[in-house]
Amino acid sequence: MFKKKCLSACLLVILFVMMIFVPVQSVQAAGLDSIVSTLAQSTVSSEASTGGGGLVNELLDLLFNKILGPVLNIFNGKAASSSNTSSAKITPLPSGNAGSVVDSGVLRGKVIVVDPGHGGSNPGAVANNDREADNNLAVGLKLKDKLSAAGAKVILTRSTDRTVAPEGSSLGQELESRVSLAETNHADMFISIHSNENPDSSIAGAMTFYHSAKSPQLALSVQSELIKATGAVDKGTSPATYYVLRNTSMPGILVEMGFVSNAAEAGRLQNDSYQNNIAQGIYAGVVKYFNNR
Repeated sequence: MFKKKCLSACLLVILFVMMIFVPVQSVQAAGLDSIVSTLAQSTVSSEASTGGGGLVNELLDLLFNKILGPVLNIFNGKAASSSNTSSAKITPLPSGNAGSVVDSGVLRGKVIVVDPGHGGSNPGAVANNDREADNNLAVGLKLKDKLSAAGAKVILTRSTDRTVAPEGSSLGQELESRVSLAETNHADMFISIHSNENPDSSIAGAMTFYHSAKSPQLALSVQSELIKATGAVDKGTSPATYYVLRNTSMPGILVEMGFVSNAAEAGRLQNDSYQNNIAQGIYAGVVKYFNNR
């Protein structure tokens, strides 16, 4: 009889613990799934490095950029993974409400800073015989021509393969030099151009980042037109706390044109015609944005 009572008591205790523990485990599992997903889908190349970083770097980046970065607002540059990339994409505006992308003169007199990322001693992401800094500059120059032809005053942060701050400067000084050009020229818009990388070479696509307090509509317009012009995989838009976005006072975006770590996309990013399509997409998105204001 005593044994039966003990057995019954044990079963009740086990049942009670399961009722409490199982929901907690579910929450913890969901959290782990989110972390694993974030690491597995990392998509943003490092502003300060030239290659992928491995699992340790992914975990550190998740801690500093996903958790501490937005809170402390102290970290500069781009992350080593997609800690700023949301798995739920922001849906582009319906085409019926998006307005026309035909230039109606809305760019005349606008001051637009085009920032080809990296350069000089910092080539950015390098893979498949493709250097990010070269892609960024080629598209930046094409975009400048298109915007200038539409009447905008375009300021390039760099027009050759060089750093913006003097060689040997810190990353913070390099990024500040880019921001300073936009601020001192009272720019109406800041566009930073980058190429991406990921340890998973199958990942491809274009995405656009923005500062959540300033530029969601600009990002939506540019991302939508960029995908139309290139046919690239649409990886959506996402808010981010990158230095050049949070420290510029005007609307700004950071465009990741594609992945140099994906062999096929690396080939396209080096193709003159495809580069022109990217520039056309960004240009059309900028026109759409100003048309809708």
